[in-house]
Amino acid sequence: MRIRSILSILAGASAASLVLQRVQAETLAAAALIQDQTVEQGQLSAFVASLLQAAKHRLSGIANSLTLAPGEFARLASDVSTAMPTGNGIVTLTYGLILLIVGAGAEWLYWTYATPAVIALEAAAVTSRREAFSLAMRRLGLRAFGLVLFVVAIVGAAAYFDWPSGFDGFVIASILLIVFVRLAWLMADVIAAPGHPQLRLGDIDPARAQRFVAAFVGMGFLLALSHLLPELLEYVAGAPHAASTVRVIAATLITVIVLAGVLTGLRRNRAVARASGRLLPRFPYGFLAAALILGIYGVWLAAGSTLATLLAILAIVAAVQMRLRRWVFFFWPEEVTPDGNTIGAGLLPNIVLSLSRYVVVLTGIAAALLALDAPMRNMAGSDSPLMRFVLHLLGVAGLALVVNVGWVAIRELIDRRLRAIGPFDPHAEPGPNARLRTLLPLLRMTSAIVLLVLLVLSALWTLGIEITPLLAGAGVLGLAVGFGAQALVRDIIAGIFYLVEDVFRIGEYIESGSSTKGTVERITLRTVALRHHNGPLHFVPYGSLGTVRNNSRDWVIEKFNLPLPVGVDSELVRKLIKKVGEGMQADPDIGPLIREPLKAKLYRIDPGIKIFRCKFQTAPGKQFDVRAEAYKRIEVALQAAGIRFADGLQTVVIPGSQVSPGSQMPPGGQPAVA
Repeated sequence: MRIRSILSILAGASAASLVLQRVQAETLAAAALIQDQTVEQGQLSAFVASLLQAAKHRLSGIANSLTLAPGEFARLASDVSTAMPTGNGIVTLTYGLILLIVGAGAEWLYWTYATPAVIALEAAAVTSRREAFSLAMRRLGLRAFGLVLFVVAIVGAAAYFDWPSGFDGFVIASILLIVFVRLAWLMADVIAAPGHPQLRLGDIDPARAQRFVAAFVGMGFLLALSHLLPELLEYVAGAPHAASTVRVIAATLITVIVLAGVLTGLRRNRAVARASGRLLPRFPYGFLAAALILGIYGVWLAAGSTLATLLAILAIVAAVQMRLRRWVFFFWPEEVTPDGNTIGAGLLPNIVLSLSRYVVVLTGIAAALLALDAPMRNMAGSDSPLMRFVLHLLGVAGLALVVNVGWVAIRELIDRRLRAIGPFDPHAEPGPNARLRTLLPLLRMTSAIVLLVLLVLSALWTLGIEITPLLAGAGVLGLAVGFGAQALVRDIIAGIFYLVEDVFRIGEYIESGSSTKGTVERITLRTVALRHHNGPLHFVPYGSLGTVRNNSRDWVIEKFNLPLPVGVDSELVRKLIKKVGEGMQADPDIGPLIREPLKAKLYRIDPGIKIFRCKFQTAPGKQFDVRAEAYKRIEVALQAAGIRFADGLQTVVIPGSQVSPGSQMPPGGQPAVA
């Protein structure tokens, strides 16, 4: 008997659900028929007029229900007051109280053992937000287990009672309402954690935590009430106008609560930005949010719950996507550099953010299917092209999720390595990490292209499109492009070999065979950007580089000549310059730049001049500074030794003259000087 009564209750609920589905199907069919006729006739104005007529009819029905609802509520109150003193009413009330006592007793027994654990969790010291999240999840598990015991005890006790006909639906609806309200309170308490700010899971002002919990619980109560009570009033108590009135009141209150919460949040964000000194643009976010919420409410009044629910789901998904990054990085704060830029929080939060975005989208799709009463159980085996297309889209979404997670992992690892290398200074020495700074950006770009191509091909295959002809066509097209764009192919292949053979790196100074030279600033798949020492930036294709002279690799030997008078002692000059080189190598500023010390030797003898060749080995790019210092020290050393630089002047003695060179004037009064 008990089982039969429960089955009858479920059958009644199923029958009510079937009636609702039939009504909605008839409404959609009528709308489709009107739309088809309108499209066939080509009269858009008639279609709009029919929609306005349907909205007017629905609004008239709502107004009629609001007018007739007080009478139905009075009748229901009279029926309840008449039925309660009877035996069925007393039995139903007694059974309901027993269910509550059994559920509360089971939960109380659980809390006698679980309360110390909850108190310890609430009093624990928290050092990070992720630790707070872990403790909050444990606290949620303990509280949720108590709620599960409450529900299980009530359901188990309800199976032993024979419910009087006509009363069981109201009792079960009341119990479900209590469960939904408690579930909403449990979720809000975990998120806001009033009284325990260290366990808070959201960026919520502690002063507003209580109001957040109250608003959340109120929303849960109204949503549960709008789904449970109207069906009972309409199909059990025979009061359709009262049921419609309950829906209108619940929807209006939900709209007011959502509107107040959104406007309060926008006002708080504006106040926080103003207090921190950040000036927000004068964009009417509050007006747009209010217009959207009131618009969805107006659509619900005029067109029914299905379209309004779809619009609400779309708005919620969009709002959550906009705020999701802030919510995820609430647990992984981004590091802020001294210049005000942010550094990524790491690989895990980016993967969590990507997964969260897809979960939100899939949840929105599932909610939309439920709102449309789609047969989700039969979707996999359905022969409908639309259902198969939806399943293929879900497969594409799964592929996109996997590819996105892979891209996030690759990008974050490369960016982290680049941040560890440090910022690039084109005027500084390349250093040992120049090759990584050269190849890692190219690897990131190549990975993005490869993953995108794989995603497109896999998505086409998942959608049932044969990709073999596409691959064959792409091969033929690639062959044609290769013949038509030989220079492009040559540049790309040459660039690959240049990079593989490590010919140059970012920050190195090179000279190409095309007489272009400069510091390597940027490398792409086809060109290299060279910054000339005078400032211009040259973009040179790899195929035009030719022989590359790298002036920034390993070491540089610098040579210069010293012209001295022909009469100086060559050995003295050699030792003098060697001593200058030893002094430069011992200098703490110049010495680390010198690989081999300064040396000199007699290079050649010209008429009246001895040429000494000096050379030293230094780090690439530092030879100019070392050479200037060598000139300065050599000049000081030669002056101290009484040796002057050769002036290149020569005295010519005319044969047959009666004066000796240097003592008498030649004819004309002056010696001939060449």
